[in-house]
Amino acid sequence: MTVSKRVVLAGLAGAATGVSTLALAQVSEKKSEHLGKLDEDEVMRVNRRTGTIQKSNGKLTPELHSAAMASGAKEISPSTVIYKHAGKMYMFDYQDNANTQAAINFESQFDND
Repeated sequence: MTVSKRVVLAGLAGAATGVSTLALAQVSEKKSEHLGKLDEDEVMRVNRRTGTIQKSNGKLTPELHSAAMASGAKEISPSTVIYKHAGKMYMFDYQDNANTQAAINFESQFDND
């Protein structure tokens, strides 16, 4: 193989590496990741101690929903975040607190998709 062919091949290999590195960098720019999906009548919980997210194998019945509502269950907004800090679990609705620094900080942690 001539020197000029080696130079061209090395240049192409370098360009391919640069393009793949750029593609990886763009993929890694995501601010958040999807852990799963909660479909209609499915139930999940976040374990306060371990932080694990569990999804029940059973479905929510109308009776269980009625009992939960009677006991104080509340609808959450699309802008509610759940987080763990210092061993405690917290829930924060950044839309209710729009234009505050806390809301801006939380909203900036997620992709808008």
